[in-house]
Amino acid sequence: MHAWTRGAVVRDAYYGLVMAGSLAAVWYSGAGAGRTVALTLLVVLAGWYGLVGRRAVRSRPVSARTACYQLVALALLITAQAASLSSSFLLFALIPQVFMLLPLRWAVLATLAGNVVPVATLTGEHTYPGLAATGVAVVVLVFAGYFGWWIQRIIQQSRERADLLAQLADARAELAAAEREAGAFAERQRLSAEIHDTLAQGFTSILMLLQAAEAAPPEQAKVHLDRAARAARENLAEARALVGAQPPTNLTGASLPDALRRLAGRLGEETGIDAGWELVGEPRPLPAGTEVVVLRCAQESLTNVRRHARAATASLRLRYLPDSVRLTVVDDGVGFEPADAAGFGLHGMRERLAQVGGRLSISSTAGRGTRLTVDVPA
Repeated sequence: MHAWTRGAVVRDAYYGLVMAGSLAAVWYSGAGAGRTVALTLLVVLAGWYGLVGRRAVRSRPVSARTACYQLVALALLITAQAASLSSSFLLFALIPQVFMLLPLRWAVLATLAGNVVPVATLTGEHTYPGLAATGVAVVVLVFAGYFGWWIQRIIQQSRERADLLAQLADARAELAAAEREAGAFAERQRLSAEIHDTLAQGFTSILMLLQAAEAAPPEQAKVHLDRAARAARENLAEARALVGAQPPTNLTGASLPDALRRLAGRLGEETGIDAGWELVGEPRPLPAGTEVVVLRCAQESLTNVRRHARAATASLRLRYLPDSVRLTVVDDGVGFEPADAAGFGLHGMRERLAQVGGRLSISSTAGRGTRLTVDVPA
């Protein structure tokens, strides 16, 4: 909101006070037809302000309402001044108005027009009081010009500040929208990674166990079905943890080494792969985010061994270093070309590691197995 649109109550009160002073000045100026005409015109002018002037605003170009109000008000004032010079007291209210509502050049012209009658009348009196009053009128005109220039500067600065605030508000709104979009995108990415590393892998395990059960003798089929049911229950628990933004179920009430040891055991149990597990160094508590990243990397690595490696042996090793923790997954499978890997799993691992300042290295050759190493600061 600009300066000239603020404080309507204060402006109305000031205009009413000056109008009351003008009416009193005319009333006590002496009896006669001139007083009656001046009082009538001032009352009309007060009504004109109430009906039109209060809603006049500064605009570019000047609105028809504002121009009409100023012309009629100036005509009424000049006529009232001709009837009674005491009506000029109202200039104290009208001069600020013209400078607030009109461009500077128009405001100066209106101010000059409003002072024509007083200056002409007082100049015609060749007495010392008359000449002194004329000098005062000139000083008032000069002051009005300077005052108007000052008001124009304030209005311009107010407009610039208002425009700047509007731009800042727009920028903040755009920034907030961008942050919301970024937050939503990050949440989608997080959910995609979690679903891939938990539910999708669980469904893969269930499917492989069911397929194994179909091809196995009845006794072994029951074992596979039991394991599939267990995997389904664990998948359900993971889904509930994901919805509730809770830690992975593998880490609930268990340490990271325990969780990794169980992963290696499950791989050998469900696939027949000779899966080894090794812990190097003294285990120590790690930040929750670091443990989740290491666990998810281990899950993804073993899922790739299960689905793609066609390996006979695999090993999982966790090593605690002084300022980091290292996870190594090795298999003797078919291997692959790391540069050609375009799956979501490895990409998701790199993104997770980037969030905690970790790094991923893969060494693999077709037909000679794969070594995957994860280093995470801790």
